[in-house]
Amino acid sequence: MTNDRQIRLPPRPLRHVAFPAVLVTLLGLVASGVFLVRLLPQPIRLARSGVAAGVSPSAALNAVTSAMAWLAYGLLQHDPVIWVVSAFALVPCTWQVALLRSRIDRDDLASAGGFAAAMVLAGATGWLGLALAGSVLITAGPQVRMALVEDDLSGIAPATWRVALVDAATWGAYGWAVGDLALIGYFGVLTASSATILARIAWTERAAAHRLAVDPSPA
Repeated sequence: MTNDRQIRLPPRPLRHVAFPAVLVTLLGLVASGVFLVRLLPQPIRLARSGVAAGVSPSAALNAVTSAMAWLAYGLLQHDPVIWVVSAFALVPCTWQVALLRSRIDRDDLASAGGFAAAMVLAGATGWLGLALAGSVLITAGPQVRMALVEDDLSGIAPATWRVALVDAATWGAYGWAVGDLALIGYFGVLTASSATILARIAWTERAAAHRLAVDPSPA
């Protein structure tokens, strides 16, 4: 009985191209590096400026759970590219939660608890791979929502979401090369989320500049 059958992961798509093993390994290393770089700008900005306007505490909490779930998934798949980078990811993710601790409320904790419970249930029932394919909706979703409803996004680090576009592309390519549906799903959702947030940041900055041009006097 194969490992995939034991943990009942979603079926992997047929490969259209036979990728050389060295290329797959290199792609995985590049994706891992980009992913870790993507996690740094936001906590660094929070630590330096102390401004958290527009940054979602719920998304930060969910990112910690997601990193732990990807770590478990990588171990189950015997894929060190996934589990090693997920272990390192816990450091900046936990740092960001610590920086946002004063903004975390009961709703954020309840949401994070529900997400964690869902990941545990998915792992226990053998559907962790399928759950992770959609988990980026839970990790990025609260930040997308906050970016759409808030007018002040000055706490968000745009570099996080610019790098996220590259992160999505490299992990998506790696997912295609190894036939991993969870990573391909990660590519699609993170790309859409990043583009939405960057567009919203640009819009709010233009709106603020327009208001300043119309009325340059301080509020």
